[in-house]
Amino acid sequence: MPARPDTLQETSDAHVNVLSVEDAIALLQRATAGETKVEIVDVRSDDEFAGGYIAGAQHVPFADILESSAAEAKAAELLETLSATGADAILVHCMYSQGRGPAVARSLATLVEAKGLQLEVDIIDGGFHSFLNKVHGDGEPAPLPAGGLGDLVSGFKPDRWRRTPTCGLVEVDAVEAAKELGLLDT
Repeated sequence: MPARPDTLQETSDAHVNVLSVEDAIALLQRATAGETKVEIVDVRSDDEFAGGYIAGAQHVPFADILESSAAEAKAAELLETLSATGADAILVHCMYSQGRGPAVARSLATLVEAKGLQLEVDIIDGGFHSFLNKVHGDGEPAPLPAGGLGDLVSGFKPDRWRRTPTCGLVEVDAVEAAKELGLLDT
């Protein structure tokens, strides 16, 4: 089994801001109000992305940007594309922002510094899982924050998620795997 990726604090001098879900929502609200330009990069798998995503997110699977033979060129191309939009910030996330998201955020932040770009690189603490649970609360979708943000989550497919008593909405596959391992009651 491969070693777990190091955390942001352990490996990188490149600056990545870790934003709470509330701060990420506030950033997106500022973008909606035209006060800043934010590009969202979702690095989850195709299957994870198909279950729902943050509105406006660009889907770039982790494997494409960090594990392919052309990973460095792909990361540089992504950064150039995002920079060309006039973005002030790049908001990166994976499902939990524990491995894939931080690795991509570090890579992009390192490239931002190397190229001398004026881009802020942010990551959502707790990833899409925390974001989704903030939006969908204890059952029904939570009221949207003021400020004209509109729908925070697009493409949400309820049949791909199961509400658990301790972790809120979790992907059905993850819940089933936990049950098979005896970590959850059936």
